[in-house]
Amino acid sequence: MSRLALILALAGAPLALEDAQAASPRPQPARAPALARSCVIKPPDVSPLFPSAEAPETAGTDDSKDAGDDDDDEDDGDEAVPGLVLPGSATCLAISGTVNAGLQYDSYRIPKAGDAAPRPAYSWPTSASFRIATSQDLASGLRVGTAFEMMLAPSKDAPDTVTISEATVTVGTMTFGLADSRFSFWTGDEFAFSARLPGRNVGLIAWERDLTERWNLALSLEDPTLATTATIPTVNGRVPDGIARLTYVNGPLTLHLAGALRDVPASASGFGRAGIVGVTYEVEVGGSPGSLTAQIAGAIEGAAYIGSSLDAAIARQILVPADSTRGFSAVIAARREWTDEWASNIYLSRYQISVPFVDQSKGKLRIDRIAANLVWTPVDGFKAGLEGSIAQTNVALASRVVPASLGGRLLSAQLFIERAF
Repeated sequence: MSRLALILALAGAPLALEDAQAASPRPQPARAPALARSCVIKPPDVSPLFPSAEAPETAGTDDSKDAGDDDDDEDDGDEAVPGLVLPGSATCLAISGTVNAGLQYDSYRIPKAGDAAPRPAYSWPTSASFRIATSQDLASGLRVGTAFEMMLAPSKDAPDTVTISEATVTVGTMTFGLADSRFSFWTGDEFAFSARLPGRNVGLIAWERDLTERWNLALSLEDPTLATTATIPTVNGRVPDGIARLTYVNGPLTLHLAGALRDVPASASGFGRAGIVGVTYEVEVGGSPGSLTAQIAGAIEGAAYIGSSLDAAIARQILVPADSTRGFSAVIAARREWTDEWASNIYLSRYQISVPFVDQSKGKLRIDRIAANLVWTPVDGFKAGLEGSIAQTNVALASRVVPASLGGRLLSAQLFIERAF
C-alpha cells in the first residue's frame, strides 16, 4: 500500500467510527424527576384606574428601589398564602387551616329567670377550619382563582356541625360565590370567642379595583338569605342587595366607608338601607406597636348588615324575618404588642335593634359587651392566651317568647390555644 493510500485510510477511520456510533443506538441520560415548586397566592397586581404621576428618579435610585421592593414584599406577606405548583400543572395550590380549643367558664345573672336561668358551667369549646385555594395566571395575563373553606364548630346540641364559610371563583377583578360581605369591616378575629364562630357570609357577585394607589372601590350584589353561617333572619328581596364600598389606606391609617340598599317588599318605603364608617390607626406607645379601631353602623330594614357574629348569634334567636327593624352598632377596639411574643386586645361594643312597626311584637334588643385578652405567640402558627368578656343583654319585645338564657348578664372566661397550618 502506498504512503498516500495509508494516509487516506487513517484519515477516514474517525469518520467510519462516527458512522458506526451513529448507526448503533446511543443510551439516553435518565431524566430528573419533576418536583413540586413553591408559589404564593396573593391579590393580583392590577394597576389603578387613575395612576398618579411617578416621582422623578434621584441619586441613589437603586438603593431606594431595592428598599421599596422589600417593603412591597412585606406588605404582600399579610395577604399572601404560600402554596405549591404540582408537576405538570400551572396552578398554585394552597392548603391551610386552624384548630382552636380551650377551657371556658360561663356564669349567668338573670334576675327574672328564676330557676330557668342556666347554672354556672365549664365547657371545652373546640373548632377547626380548613381552606383550599388555587390561583393560575393565564397566557393573556388574566388571573383565575378558587377558594373553599369549611368550619367545624361542634356543640352539645349539634356535635357534627359543619359550615361552609367560603366557596368562590375569582376571574380577574370579579368574584362569584359565597363569601364575607363587602359591607363588613371589623370582625373581632383577634378574640377566641369570635374566631370560633363562622363570620357572616352572603351569596355575592362582586367587582373590586384600586382607583388610585390609596383608594379602592368595591361594588357587589349580595343575598343574605343564601348565607350558611349565623345571620339575622331577613326576608328575600325581589332583587339582590346593592353594596358600594370605598377603602382608603395611607400608611398607618385605614378608612372604610360602605353603604347597602336592599329591596324589602313588606316595608312602607319598599327599601332598606345600611351604612358603616370604620377606621383603624396604627400607633406606637412606648416604642411598642399597636392599633386603635372605631366603627359605627346603622340600618333601617337592614339588620343583617350590622353587629358582630356574637351579636347575630343572639339576635337570630329573637327576631323573625317579618320584623321591621332599625338599629345601630358601635365598636371601639385597641391592640398593644408588648413584646414580639406578647400582645393584648380589648374592645367595647353596643348593639341595639328596635322593632317599632309590628303590632304583634314591639320593643327593643340591646347588647353591651366588653372583652379583653392576653395572647402569647412564641412561634408563627401557634398562640395561647387568656380571655374574658362581660355581656349585658336587655330584651323587651312584647308578645315574643325569649329564651331565659338571653336576658341579663353573661360573664365568660377561657384559656385557649390555637394552631394554624
